[in-house]
Amino acid sequence: MIKRTILKIFFVISLFSPLVVLAGGSFSNMYVFGDSLSDTGNLASITQPFPNPPFYMNRVSNGPVGVEILASSLGLTADASLHLIGPAVGTNYSVAGAHAAGDTAIDLPTQINLFLANNGGAAPADALYVVFIGGNDIRSARDEADKDQRKKIIKLAVHSIDIQLRTLIGAGARSIIVVNSPDIGGIPETQLIAAAIGDEEIPEETTELTKKFNKKLAKSIRKIEHQLGVDIVDFDVFSFFNSIRKNDEALGFTNSKNACFSQATSSFNPDCNFGARFGKFIFFDEIHPTERVHERTGRAIFAVVPVPVE
Repeated sequence: MIKRTILKIFFVISLFSPLVVLAGGSFSNMYVFGDSLSDTGNLASITQPFPNPPFYMNRVSNGPVGVEILASSLGLTADASLHLIGPAVGTNYSVAGAHAAGDTAIDLPTQINLFLANNGGAAPADALYVVFIGGNDIRSARDEADKDQRKKIIKLAVHSIDIQLRTLIGAGARSIIVVNSPDIGGIPETQLIAAAIGDEEIPEETTELTKKFNKKLAKSIRKIEHQLGVDIVDFDVFSFFNSIRKNDEALGFTNSKNACFSQATSSFNPDCNFGARFGKFIFFDEIHPTERVHERTGRAIFAVVPVPVE
């Protein structure tokens, strides 16, 4: 409860002011595992040509993503590992489209396995590890008509993250941040699906799926901490994103519901003026946030970075 209260205080502070919070020491590297919210070029390495602007340098956004802001604040980088095409050259193993539970080349288990393979089976104790994944699993659950199958998808996603966290810790990782899922019920894609099929309950149902995922993930993290004696920072991006939406006007956003750019139609929202007003939109496209939201998220996570292990 104390940890949650502290995080909520940081949420409020980081929303409205730049933070300068220095960790007690320095990390050797920052390794990232996740999906399109963190990918800095891995999917692009196997899907060339990647979309041109408004996509920023192989990111699914109009600028740097949150983990890059975090890395920069720590004096590190979050460059794409490019592990899908050869030996890793960067420390960010995130791949757009990845699921927490899955056995494809881009999913979380493979990301962790290839990271360990590229590091001799060891996870350096003096590095920071960020695991930010689960949104695509929730989207899959949303699109599943059978409610029992929805529950199974959520359960498998959390179970997979649990296994991979234990794998990292077993290999030596000690400084870990786990980011939960933003509200998939509130993204433009979910709203559009609901409108297309005439089911107004889909957004609320998807929000509940997101909450279930996040609750199970938090419970899993607490269990790992208790059993393995490792303190894990669980960053509540669900609450943070919702705080941005609730305070949109105060933060200078004029549109908190629609995508500036539609991937489905390859067109801009008229109010976004062909991308000139990206800074006024919370959503870059039907799923992903804009650079300004990523920037605030990166700073907020930086505020709760654990002290490096010496």
